[in-house]
Amino acid sequence: MARSRSNDLSRAEKVRALRKKQEKQPQAPAMRSPVTRKQVSHKVPVIHRKTTPQPMVTRKTNRIQVPLKSKGAEIHLPALPKFNLGWRLISGAIFLLSLAVIVSFAGFANFTVNAITLEGAQRLESEAILSKANITGQSIIKVKPDEVAKAVAESFPSLSSVRVSVALPATVTLRVAERQPVVLWQGETQSLWIDAEGVMFPVRGEAEVPLTVLATGNPPAAPQPSTADTDSLEDQALVEEGSLENEAHVFPKTTTEFVKGILTLNTYLPEGSNLQYDPEFGLGWQDPAGWRVYFGKDISNIEIKLAEYQAILAALKEKNLSPSMISVEFLYAPFYRLE
Repeated sequence: MARSRSNDLSRAEKVRALRKKQEKQPQAPAMRSPVTRKQVSHKVPVIHRKTTPQPMVTRKTNRIQVPLKSKGAEIHLPALPKFNLGWRLISGAIFLLSLAVIVSFAGFANFTVNAITLEGAQRLESEAILSKANITGQSIIKVKPDEVAKAVAESFPSLSSVRVSVALPATVTLRVAERQPVVLWQGETQSLWIDAEGVMFPVRGEAEVPLTVLATGNPPAAPQPSTADTDSLEDQALVEEGSLENEAHVFPKTTTEFVKGILTLNTYLPEGSNLQYDPEFGLGWQDPAGWRVYFGKDISNIEIKLAEYQAILAALKEKNLSPSMISVEFLYAPFYRLE
C-alpha cells in the first residue's frame, strides 16, 4: 500500500516537472489576420507653392478690359467678333459655290448639246432620234436621261430598249436595241414590220424578213390593259382606221399566237403564192389555180383545216366545178363560192 502511494507521488511530481519545463520554454507569437494587423502609416510631404494671382480679363461684346498692376488701372481694347462655324454651314457654302460655278459654265457653248452618240442601232440614224429627243441647243446640265429615254422609246416603237447617259462637257450617249422583224405586213396604204412579240413598227432601212403578208386591213389587236386612258383608246381607234402614219404614235400590237399562226401557215403555202389577210375571213392565200382559200384568224387546228380543204377540193373536182373562194375558218361550217 505504501509502495503504490509512493508511485502515485512520483507520477504527480513528474507531471509538475513537465509543466514547469514547458512554461520555461519560449512560445511562438500567435499569427494575426491581415485585418487585425496594424497598418503602418506613411506621411507624404506637402509642398506649398506660392502662386501669384493672374489678372482677371473681362470680355464684353465690343471691348476687352485688361487690369494692370496698379490698383484700379485697366486697359480697354476693342474685341473682335466671335464666329462659330459648323459643318452644316461649311457644307452649305461649298454647295452654293459649286452651284454658282456650274451655272456660270452652263452658258458656255461647249456645254450645249448639238449631237448624240448612238450605239446598238443598225437601221435607225442618230439624226432621227435627235429630232424627237428635243435636246438640241440645251445645256448638258438641263438634260434629264430618264425623260429623254422615255421620249425616244415612245417615238420609235422599233426600239425594244433605250438607255441614256450624259457626260461633260456636252456628251449624250444612247444605247438602244432594235426589234427584229419576222413578218412584212403590206397594207393598202402603208407597210409595217411585225416582230415575234407582235409589235408593229414602220419599215425603216433594210432587213431580211422571212415572209410577206398582203393585207386589206390591220391584224387582230392584242387585248389592251383595263387601265388605259381615253387618249390612248382614241389613238388606237385612229390607227385601226389607218389615219396615223407618224412613227411617234403607237401602232397596233397583235398577239404572239397570231404571229405564230402566220409562220405555221407559211410552211403549207403553195409555191408561187403569197399569204393574204382579210379582216373578215382571216389568213389564207391565192391558189395558183385561181381561187382564194381562207383559214381564219385562229391557226391552232391547221392540220384539220387543211384536210377539210383538200376534201372540199376533191368534191368540187368530181362535180367539175371551179370555186372562186373556199373558207374553212369554222371547222363545222365550211363553205365555198363559185364564179
